[in-house]
Amino acid sequence: MEYLKDKYKDYFYIGAAVNNNTIVNEGEIIKDHFNSVTCENQMKYGFMYRNGAYNYAPADEIYDFAKKNGILMRGHNFVWHNQTPYELFEKSADEVEEALVKHINLMNERYGDIIYSWDVVNEAIEDKTDGYLRRSVWQDKFGTDYIKKIFKLAKDNLPDNVSRVYNDYNEYVPEKREKIIRMIKEVNAEEKLITGIGFQSHVNLYYPDLDLYRETFEEYIKLGLKISVTELDLSLFEFNDKTKLDAPTPELEEKFSKVYGDLFAIYREYKDHIESVTLWGVSDRYTWLDHFPVRDRKNWPLLFDVDGNPKEAFYRVMDF
Repeated sequence: MEYLKDKYKDYFYIGAAVNNNTIVNEGEIIKDHFNSVTCENQMKYGFMYRNGAYNYAPADEIYDFAKKNGILMRGHNFVWHNQTPYELFEKSADEVEEALVKHINLMNERYGDIIYSWDVVNEAIEDKTDGYLRRSVWQDKFGTDYIKKIFKLAKDNLPDNVSRVYNDYNEYVPEKREKIIRMIKEVNAEEKLITGIGFQSHVNLYYPDLDLYRETFEEYIKLGLKISVTELDLSLFEFNDKTKLDAPTPELEEKFSKVYGDLFAIYREYKDHIESVTLWGVSDRYTWLDHFPVRDRKNWPLLFDVDGNPKEAFYRVMDF
């Protein structure tokens, strides 16, 4: 069998989100097919730092697995309104800034030899209301220009060859896309602090259509940014669909395979602008979509089935 990472070696990194279970249960798939991994949660600031102390062990285990097998990593993430060490925010703004700078340097010193990209700020744009920035303890502490401030800290404390990425979901929805573009232009007005856009791509069989998806690529490329597809999965259900299935129908499987093939055709077309394409999981054995937005509903959003075998969608992705 030809492997994903080999087929795409002249295009972009092929990645998967992993955790401490999947590197064991699906380690062979990861080693065979992926040359980049992202910690699902284990490198998030609020996951690593709790009650005044760091727990490096979960991230260390994934880092050791990646390094042993010659796999690079994307760092995920420094600043997010969720999984934040909230006890820090009892301190002054200067003390919180000092703690964040220390954290950035610790992450770079401990893991930086195989990290080529960091999600510096994650999901900071409001999409539930007409508002601009999502309410966040980081904004409360540092003010409405906090994203610029944090990217400046990242620029000053990370190696120049590490991509500094703004990462978000629903990044192709026109109303939210315009807010993201506005923010990037504001942050980069004086110097290029954001160097990449994280195009999460939690998509489904029905939305977005490929024209909208391609149009969004074009809009972000105009900003002079590299694109990282950071969290790709393809749900079989529309977002508001609450139904459950025992297994995908043949019709759904065919549509699923076609959409995956079409998405990767777009990625290949824009290969000069794409740094990496990362699937948010390894196989259908484990996916966060089994519990979101409907609890305990099986979903099948990845290229390998629950037994770790390549699906027809895998072959469509490889067919070029």
